[in-house]
Amino acid sequence: MKHQVPPIATIVPRMAMSLDKVAIALDVSPNSVLKMVEEGLLPRPRVWGRRKLWRVVEIDAALAEWPTDGEQQGDAGEPGRWDAD
Repeated sequence: MKHQVPPIATIVPRMAMSLDKVAIALDVSPNSVLKMVEEGLLPRPRVWGRRKLWRVVEIDAALAEWPTDGEQQGDAGEPGRWDAD
């Protein structure tokens, strides 16, 4: 039996994602991602020319600040806001 070489996408770590891929990863629509960014729940994308990319580590850090189900929310009654600092 011959071993197949895995496609490059499976061996190169993903560092950033486009709007559509962020939406797929979060199981929401692209419009929902943009709304979460507006509300401060997700980071703003990085920009290179006209291309916008979200860093995977920043999305993960932002999600870690969201309350878990059954957990009390902050004083303002909103989940944690994204803060790059």
